[in-house]
Amino acid sequence: MRILVAGPRFPDSFADNVACALEAMGHEAITAEEQPVHAYWSLPRRLARVAADRILGDRPKPEDHALLRLARRSRPNALLALTWDIHPDVLEDMRDVCGGRRVLWWGDVPANSQRWGLANPGWDRVYTKDATAVSKLRLAGRNAALLHEAMNPRWHRPIATRQNDAVVVAGNYYALRQAILARLVRAGVPLELYGPRPPRWSDPEIATRWSGKYVAREDKSRAFGEGMACLNTFAFSETNSLNCRAFEIAGAGGLQLVERRPALEQCFSPGEEVLAFETFEELLAHIERARRAPAEVERIRQAGARRALAEHTYRHRLEKILADIA
Repeated sequence: MRILVAGPRFPDSFADNVACALEAMGHEAITAEEQPVHAYWSLPRRLARVAADRILGDRPKPEDHALLRLARRSRPNALLALTWDIHPDVLEDMRDVCGGRRVLWWGDVPANSQRWGLANPGWDRVYTKDATAVSKLRLAGRNAALLHEAMNPRWHRPIATRQNDAVVVAGNYYALRQAILARLVRAGVPLELYGPRPPRWSDPEIATRWSGKYVAREDKSRAFGEGMACLNTFAFSETNSLNCRAFEIAGAGGLQLVERRPALEQCFSPGEEVLAFETFEELLAHIERARRAPAEVERIRQAGARRALAEHTYRHRLEKILADIA
């Protein structure tokens, strides 16, 4: 199939991983040109996106028109939008190009769906990682299904073994994550912090420990594998769902310390493939176990990696989508 993938493409982005998997499956992925991650998230470009929202209001954006032009030029068999809102008028125009196969896979939390987003009536199918959102969308008459995020075995794979006693974090430094990390600092836990620069209002204990590195692909897997453990926490808006880190850490063979939630048990076996916690005391106990019994937790690392490869790759997710729209 020729599939138009909508969404920004930079190394290890949602669109990057999906396009990579589609091509490995023998399909043609039509995407925007790949750009450096720092370019997409640069201050000028973020300001330009905000300004466009203010100026255009509820009218189609330039990227909506560009996507439609690309669709008409490339004539794809399907549109697969990845956490990417498209104006309803433009999505309706897509009907003439790939009607019946206009698909939204929303990898972010549903609370971050703005304007039409998940509820846009033009989608033929909608996939989201939140079971409650699926029920709500079905109540609204949408063709919705549950689909978790994933890992890409091309680079989310075990490529390093433990080299240090640090707890590794890769991601955004929102307030709750900072508060948990600051508590770990006060408990004497060494941290390795990767990802975008912490915001200006950050806790100094976090800002001064940021590595200054945004890791992606193999570099991210290497950091996960070399750390003693990898901490995976969730923002307030991420209720009963998992982020992509849950699958990437496992795929990389990292020892994942992850907040307990029902969705976790749909994907991994706590205690055998990941270490789940609800309290700070449980988290500290897991860290101490990792420090004192590396051979014991190595079995958990390996089991998590096997489970991720067997069930949670982008190929697995895309096989479901493509079967649904066949």
